[in-house]
Amino acid sequence: MEVLVVKLSAIGDVVHSLPAVSLLKKRLPQARITWVVEPLSKDLLLGNPLVDNVIVFEKKQFKSLSTNAIKAFASELKQTKYDCAIDLQGLFKSAAICRGSGARKIFGFADAREMAPLMYTDRINTGDYNSFEKHVVLHNLRLAHAAANAITGKKVDASDDHSLVSESKFVLPSIKDDSIQRIEKLFSEQQIAKGVSNAEHAPLVVLIPGTTWITKLWPLPSWAALGEKLVTKGYRIALIGGKGEAPENKTLAESIRKSVTGKTSLVDLIALFSRAQLVVGGDTGPLHLAAAIDGPTIVGIYGSTPIGRNGPFGAHCSTVSTSLECQPCFSDTCKIATLACLRELSAEAVFDAAMKAVNEK
Repeated sequence: MEVLVVKLSAIGDVVHSLPAVSLLKKRLPQARITWVVEPLSKDLLLGNPLVDNVIVFEKKQFKSLSTNAIKAFASELKQTKYDCAIDLQGLFKSAAICRGSGARKIFGFADAREMAPLMYTDRINTGDYNSFEKHVVLHNLRLAHAAANAITGKKVDASDDHSLVSESKFVLPSIKDDSIQRIEKLFSEQQIAKGVSNAEHAPLVVLIPGTTWITKLWPLPSWAALGEKLVTKGYRIALIGGKGEAPENKTLAESIRKSVTGKTSLVDLIALFSRAQLVVGGDTGPLHLAAAIDGPTIVGIYGSTPIGRNGPFGAHCSTVSTSLECQPCFSDTCKIATLACLRELSAEAVFDAAMKAVNEK
């Protein structure tokens, strides 16, 4: 059986789709799974035991209407005759890819956006997909569960979400030796956190200051204050982020002494997070990647985005926020032009939440 999964982006969204695909793999052990994804997240799928084939969707080339790119993608997509396609993205472009694949059955969210449901053969009600209360991981699991039941003809009971969570798991690619060596080299080349005695054996905290929306960005002075508190407590610290965040993180690193910003792949990050006791970050892909690893305690700093729907997922995860009346607005701009939800969140509050989470684990 050939199954097409479409979840294009972003990193956190792809991570949140992994349990659903693990459920599919368990229910359909003979299925060969092809996943369509954008370049930024492809390393989470290459070498992943859940996925048999990866097709990379180059969005930039499609936006430029590159005829050759479109033809090449369509040709690769149609090399396989799919028995079904599952749209975990819920947008017009992802639904169009499913439709263009020629799959006989297309499963998607009944209340997906941009008229995507018009292209599905099977519209699955997973609850209010746009609700702030139910986590997107659970919606994905419900869709996969319904698709597996329809494909196999077996009505596997899943009366509550907990049973689906228990049946699934986050599956990541194996950590390669070169990733381990790269992380070791990055640590050996840079100064260990100032003020930490026997620093090479001190517990590691990974801080993730950057994210895509300004309404998710906790102020840099607050990050610096948090870093100083953690160093004083005896932790060593690593800063991570994309290459575009290097200038900001360089300034921040001056106070807490270690940055691997822009120097790690996604698989490198898995190796780094596996060594950490604690990971603290905003609502961003690397935070959700860290949450998918069985090891570190995760603390998310949340401003505009809904914790119930988009928080880090798992019993080892917690969040901290200011709980203003306007939260969560789920907007990339602050409607009251103050960013108070983040500016009023103190370093003390985040530090206390982090220490509580570590102690309770």
